[in-house]
Amino acid sequence: MSRPLRIEYNNAIYHITARGNERKNIFLDKKDFEKFLYYLNVVYERYRTIVYSFALLDNHYHLLIETPYANLSKMMRDLNGHYTIYFNKRHKRNGHLFQGRFKSILVDKDNYLLALSRYIHLNPVRAGITSKPENYSNSSMSYYMCKSGIPPWLNVDFVLEPFGDNFQEKRNAYRRFVCDGSEGLDNPFKNIYAQCILGSEGFVREIVAKYLRKKNISTQVPRSKKLKYCKDLNDIAMIVTEYYGIDKTTLRVKKVRDNKGRKAFVYLARRFTDNNLNEIKSFLGNSVTEVAVSKLFGRTQEELGRNTDLRNDVKKIERILIGNSPMYHVKT
Repeated sequence: MSRPLRIEYNNAIYHITARGNERKNIFLDKKDFEKFLYYLNVVYERYRTIVYSFALLDNHYHLLIETPYANLSKMMRDLNGHYTIYFNKRHKRNGHLFQGRFKSILVDKDNYLLALSRYIHLNPVRAGITSKPENYSNSSMSYYMCKSGIPPWLNVDFVLEPFGDNFQEKRNAYRRFVCDGSEGLDNPFKNIYAQCILGSEGFVREIVAKYLRKKNISTQVPRSKKLKYCKDLNDIAMIVTEYYGIDKTTLRVKKVRDNKGRKAFVYLARRFTDNNLNEIKSFLGNSVTEVAVSKLFGRTQEELGRNTDLRNDVKKIERILIGNSPMYHVKT
């Protein structure tokens, strides 16, 4: 199998993983964990790398990062290189510490940042280290639960923004969002394209057109890896309203009790079209703001983890979009 491509550009988002050589431990004690975080600060000062989430386990680590400048390879060379030199010297060993090259997946920030942050914070739970992700001291989850002591290279505010209006509300909602993810939500990596891109079809097409076409990478996204591309918001609105048996104006009414149609519309519009927050806001009318659209998307993602009925509705609508299921109504 060929190596996954490295795609680098300003303000790109990546999910990074690196494992110990022969799956051996790369962190042996508390000092090792602390030293790795120190080097994260070093690369932040040198390359301005922003970290959204991290989890350091004994034999591997996960990072969700943004590179304001197109310098991923240089940044990772410094991070892993400095840490290897430190680790070998301290533990009196020689040779490679990490197993081959680090793995990087280019991420669609609008549609996958929250899901990947949850995935990373649940790593210690999946590994059987802890039952509560906030109790694991070597991940960013503990920083998400507090106001002070957050290092300058870690940006928790962006991830927390959709979850409420004040810090306490955001913290509690995000904790629920993460913990609900342990109940069997879909693996966010099942839709990876070309081993290195995770995003909506529109995002994939844009990246392919800009960075991969010259490398003879096919622009055809496999049918099994995508939903049908919707050219405008009317497509999403028509399918959602027919599914729920409601009028399109209901999508624009903010105060309808438990407006499932509005939730499903915003969620699907954000994930499976190229429309930005302003375009969705304009479609819904002047009674809503871009911030409100973003928060509704975040709250709906959280609710999908615990609300089986809503999750089933969204999955059925997705199948209709793909064309694998006939249109039918449900009782609202």
